[in-house]
Amino acid sequence: MRTLSTAVEAAIQAEIVSRTVAIEMDFPSGMVRVNGSPSDFQILGNTYLGIGGLGGISATEESAELRAYGLTLSLSGIPRDMVAVALGQAYQGRRVTVWEVIFDTTSWAVLADPVVVFRGRMDTMDVRLGETATIIVKAENRLADWERPRIRRYTDEDQQQAYPGDRGFRFVSATAEKEIVWPGKGAV
Repeated sequence: MRTLSTAVEAAIQAEIVSRTVAIEMDFPSGMVRVNGSPSDFQILGNTYLGIGGLGGISATEESAELRAYGLTLSLSGIPRDMVAVALGQAYQGRRVTVWEVIFDTTSWAVLADPVVVFRGRMDTMDVRLGETATIIVKAENRLADWERPRIRRYTDEDQQQAYPGDRGFRFVSATAEKEIVWPGKGAV
C-alpha cells in the first residue's frame, strides 16, 4: 500500500491536477534525469531536466500476483548529447525509475513525496533520428531476473570469480575422476 502526503492527496482530489512524469536512467557515464515539464526541478536533491513533452509511457501494471511487468518509454525531443549517451553505452540491465510528480497549481512547485510508479532495468533501446530524436526504451521489472538462469560451476575458477582468495574448491578437479573404494580393505 502506498502512502501519500496530505499535500499530494489534496492535490490529487482537486478539480484540476497538474502533474508530469520524471525519468531517471542509470548509464555507465552517469545518471540521465529528464521530466515532461518545460522547466527543471529537483527530486531528492537531484535535478531533472525539463524537455517539454516526453513522448509516451505505456500503462503501468500492478497486482497482488508475483510476476514481472514491463514498461515502454517513448522519449521525444531528446537533446543530441543525450542521444549520443544512449547510442554509445552499455545500458542493458541498468536501472530505470519513473516518478509521477504532482505540482502545486498556484506556485508550480513540486509537492513533496513524488510517487515511484515503476522501478526496473533497461532492456532494449531503439533510437529514431529525424527532425527531433526519439528514444524508445523497453524496461522490465526487477522480478524478470528471477526467470534468468544463474549458471555456477563447482570449480576453483568459478569460486575465484565470485570470492577471490577462497580456496574451498581448490581440489575439486583432482577428486573428480578419483576412484574411491568404500568401505576400505579389511572392513568387516
